[in-house]
Amino acid sequence: MDYKYTGIILNKRNVGEMDRIYTVYAAEAGKIKAIGKGVRKPNAKLAGSLEPITLAEIFVAKSRGMGKITGAIVLENFLQLKSNLEALNRVSQTFKIFERIISEQEQDKEIFEILIGFVRGLDKLSSEAGAENKMDLLLLGFTFKLLSATGYRLEVEKCVNCEHKLQPENNYFSAGKGGVLCRNCHQAENKRIKISNEAIKLIRIFLKNKIANLVKLQVSQKDVNNLKVIAQEALNWL
Repeated sequence: MDYKYTGIILNKRNVGEMDRIYTVYAAEAGKIKAIGKGVRKPNAKLAGSLEPITLAEIFVAKSRGMGKITGAIVLENFLQLKSNLEALNRVSQTFKIFERIISEQEQDKEIFEILIGFVRGLDKLSSEAGAENKMDLLLLGFTFKLLSATGYRLEVEKCVNCEHKLQPENNYFSAGKGGVLCRNCHQAENKRIKISNEAIKLIRIFLKNKIANLVKLQVSQKDVNNLKVIAQEALNWL
């Protein structure tokens, strides 16, 4: 049976003498793997359309097990991103996080939109000078939105312990509790991280807005660094 997918190519892995296995996140099927036969031959035309960080229409013939890629049409190549080392580093981080969290063959259009929005946003920022702070913010926004879409939405409106509304100061984040502890409850939790009021506000913004809008935010490096620690703690807990 033949299938057509619209997806972002996450990675490729050489197998055998001339083949590659590709990991793709497709709008129609979620994360899938398919084999490209003979794509490592010098004259193979298909390989150029299957590079990582590419949005493509991919045609797969499948009966049992892993499907065979029979064709591909590039929709977006993200050339600015691919020529920017800072952006490439962030995509590499993101795709590793993404593959670790996402199970195979679980379709989710929300996750697809978050992923494509992140890549498009980075591609746009790649043409701006001194955009590293915004790239970090986009990566953080992607991480928190992905956590939420996969069932680990952090509680940042009220204390996860007493459920009282959070006050501006002396709040702490607990990955195990799944959110923020207030000034009165944090002492009972051993594994906690101080979280600034600005960081709490930013997570709220991340969760309520489209990822494309996050590049408009103006955020201090101090708050970005605090968010990086929070995001890493949440990922480590998962």
